[in-house]
Amino acid sequence: MYKAKLKDESIVVDENPEEVFQVGGYGKIEGELLILEPVEAMNLIQRGKLEIEDDEGSLDEEEFYRKACKLVENFHERLLVYQDLRNRGFVVRPGHSFPCDLRVYERGVSFDKDEKKLKHVKWLLDVVRTDSEFSLKEKSEKLGSAKNIRSGLALGIVDEEGDVTYYEVEEEGRLNDDFEGDMKGTEHAEGFLEDNTVIVWKDMDSIYEPMYFGKKRKGRVELNLIEAVFLLKKKKLTVVSQGKEVGVGELKERGRGVDIEFDKKYEIYEDLREKGFLVKCGFKFGTHFRVYDRGVELKRGQKNPDEHTKWVVHAVNRDSKWSYPELSRFVRLALNIRSKPTLGVVDGNKKYYRIRRIKP
Repeated sequence: MYKAKLKDESIVVDENPEEVFQVGGYGKIEGELLILEPVEAMNLIQRGKLEIEDDEGSLDEEEFYRKACKLVENFHERLLVYQDLRNRGFVVRPGHSFPCDLRVYERGVSFDKDEKKLKHVKWLLDVVRTDSEFSLKEKSEKLGSAKNIRSGLALGIVDEEGDVTYYEVEEEGRLNDDFEGDMKGTEHAEGFLEDNTVIVWKDMDSIYEPMYFGKKRKGRVELNLIEAVFLLKKKKLTVVSQGKEVGVGELKERGRGVDIEFDKKYEIYEDLREKGFLVKCGFKFGTHFRVYDRGVELKRGQKNPDEHTKWVVHAVNRDSKWSYPELSRFVRLALNIRSKPTLGVVDGNKKYYRIRRIKP
């Protein structure tokens, strides 16, 4: 049984510090001492390997737990995630100077008191509760820090029953590339504005194929306002209402009148279309767009794996915040159709982030 002392806010092992460290990479060697984080100390206590005392004497498990909750914000949730990952065989270290709650290393990594000799971190991991908020701006900044050390960014989400779900936040490379698509095969057509739909009767196939703009009906193609604005800007469409041509600005104003997210959605739609992706309405999947890879042909019935929806994309501002139940629904719905749940950021240069559920 190893012994430690709780001094102010530090948990110090001054007897056999390196031996305690080698038990499982616990703590940080500082001179002749080993400094333990509260989650590390609690884990050792519960494994029957550590006793802790303060100025008033020995602390039992409950007494230390209560003190740790005062020392560390969300200690309960951090402990649950820390122990869960430890039980799965990962090497887990506190964040220390890294912008995260925990650092997670691959299974089997050897321990060294000089942390610079450890192999690179698999994930920088934040511990969150389901009643907190997911801030895309914060996570994208942390992802940048993770990329600088060739690491990933993960979230350990603790629900009301203490169960842990893990997500990884990463850049969706295919959508972020600089590929420039073209409009070959899409010829000019004339459409008539009926309420909030632009209907093309003549030359409808030249609009519908090969990029599948609009919804094909018997004898006509129906375009939503986002599709119509895009084609109008590309000079592939003329829109007429009551005998007069309708411009891009008027169509956009109509779009804003029926959808407060119109501008945001249009920016992402335009960006993806210009990169050559096939973009369709995503309402049935609880999101803004369903996105197919370049060259996919829409068809009913049996499909090859690469012909299914590859991404579901929701247009957001960088400073947007989601509740974790909202994020969970978004991810779950995407996974149900075997697609990638992706957030498309409209501020400045368009950027796409995938939220992926992982099972460590």
